[in-house]
Amino acid sequence: SGSSSPAEHLERLVDCGVYCAIPSIFYENRRASPMRYAAQWTTIASNQSKYVHRWDPEVPPKGCVLIVHGLGEHGARYHRLAEDWVAAEFAVVAFDQQGHGLSPEARGCIQSYSSLLDDIHAMYQWCQREYASVAPTLFGHSMGGNLVLNYALREYPRPAGVISSSPMILAMNPPSAAFERLARILLKCIPNYRLRSRVNPKHLMNSEVEQQAFREDRLFHAQLSLRLGAALIDSGRWSLDQAHTLSTPLLLTHGTADIRTCPEASQEFGRRSGPLCRVEILKDRLHDPFRDNERDEVIAMYNRFIRETALSGAH
Repeated sequence: SGSSSPAEHLERLVDCGVYCAIPSIFYENRRASPMRYAAQWTTIASNQSKYVHRWDPEVPPKGCVLIVHGLGEHGARYHRLAEDWVAAEFAVVAFDQQGHGLSPEARGCIQSYSSLLDDIHAMYQWCQREYASVAPTLFGHSMGGNLVLNYALREYPRPAGVISSSPMILAMNPPSAAFERLARILLKCIPNYRLRSRVNPKHLMNSEVEQQAFREDRLFHAQLSLRLGAALIDSGRWSLDQAHTLSTPLLLTHGTADIRTCPEASQEFGRRSGPLCRVEILKDRLHDPFRDNERDEVIAMYNRFIRETALSGAH
């Protein structure tokens, strides 16, 4: 089934709540920055609700960032990054995607790839209404990096700017041709059949604080339906083919030590996309460079781009 039962969903809400997804280790290490944090089910469009996380500065924001999280993640997992952005006086919004976090679908299951893009569009429009004085910047990581690239390349209203971090354009260890053929046959019969993997946080980031936060995160999962897996493969290839049509300012970052998604594919995207795309290849960085010990230079790079796009795209 593509959805969990109401009882299973209620159990996740009761057991996990809002704050347990933000491991206690972050509170022990957090900086003092005045901000307001809220997380709740929010009506973002007619007959459409999402579990939305908001981090707001105590002053009028100078920018707004909409986070599109990666595979297995959820919005609250970006709490530390959001704190950095609030310290720079940006408002930050994240939401739990289909099959992730507190969303009701079975873990790793989606309605369709296009419905994920439609969700981003609805959330982007919601951010435009909530923060009318600044133009929202899209930030996507890993699977989210794939999604924001595709959002920018497809027939949606042009966002002010896009940051794609370690995007899943191509995997570092893609499935064999034989496995992919078999999976696509099974996809027609059992699209919500889920593949499971084990994720070692030491392969994601070098910060022990972040690694421990990952281990404590009760909402993270490592499940991928055949429908979602095939969609990520197809959309990654499509984005490379269509990179030359990019019409939105894009900052694309990727670590050379990433063993999950392919940094060479990001470089190739940059070569094909033209002057609107700025590619930053981060030497010896892992998959989550904004969660590394040496994260400050990466955050500063993000901040410069957000300020530029917030000003140029304000309406």
